[in-house]
Amino acid sequence: MARRRSLLSEETKLHLARMQGAGDRVQPGDYGQLTSREAGNMVKYAIQIAEQALAGQSQQRQ
Repeated sequence: MARRRSLLSEETKLHLARMQGAGDRVQPGDYGQLTSREAGNMVKYAIQIAEQALAGQSQQRQ
């Protein structure tokens, strides 16, 4: 099965890992040392950032 292309850049993923204090345990492309909770929190933070960006765009259009 082919792997899907990531929607987040490696830089963004590393930033999200650092936000929760796990930046010392990850390397670009290798997130195997993260717990499931940390990986889930990375997704949660990414969604929050995207929602804030979309909210900012919609406010600019009004």
